Amino acid sequence: MTDLAKRNLKILGNSSSAGGSFQNIGITGECRFTGDVDCVKFALTGNTDIEGNLRAEEIKLTGECKIRGRIDALSVKGRGELRVDSRLKAERFGYEGHLEVKDDCEAGEFRLSGVFEIGGLLSGDRLDIGLFGYSRAADVGGGSIRIKRSKGFKLITMVHPSREARFECGTIEGDLVELEYTSAAIVRGGSVIIGPGCDIETVEYRESLEIHRSAKVGRKVKV
Repeated sequence: MTDLAKRNLKILGNSSSAGGSFQNIGITGECRFTGDVDCVKFALTGNTDIEGNLRAEEIKLTGECKIRGRIDALSVKGRGELRVDSRLKAERFGYEGHLEVKDDCEAGEFRLSGVFEIGGLLSGDRLDIGLFGYSRAADVGGGSIRIKRSKGFKLITMVHPSREARFECGTIEGDLVELEYTSAAIVRGGSVIIGPGCDIETVEYRESLEIHRSAKVGRKVKV
């Protein structure tokens, strides 16, 4: 890698860049990248639009970030709005706000408090989700899967009484599965807890199954 490729990029205010390879990127304000971005650290406070892929070891976001391609990272964290037109892959993902991924979303550890929409498979060793509003994914798979309403949801309903925090999905499959306010066609797991507000067509479990009195389960199968 050349010295030019390892240079830092720091942006204050409004600017644009052709993209490329950098050491560290720091943005305070607004920036538009017209190509792929490859760096060690990517930090944003403000608004950015990348018309390509973003690859970094560490991504920290505060504000709005739009990726026209995919994200590949070791760590993604922050708050605000993150939209990815392709797929997202990270070892660790921790976010508060709005996440939209058009294709698959894969993380070793995935923690989200907010609203999300995944067009493909959401997968990870550990998935911990706090719902603030209506969210959905095509399918979910992982080791430990926990989907509940966020602790702050009651405060939101005081301001917006009509707001609904629910999750809709096709198939959810994991070793440990704990769900609240979730609608799914099939839930498969070792130990499964179907909590309040759930509407599940079929539950397949290997070890144990708990169903809340307010939940609806069409069919229960021990495999």
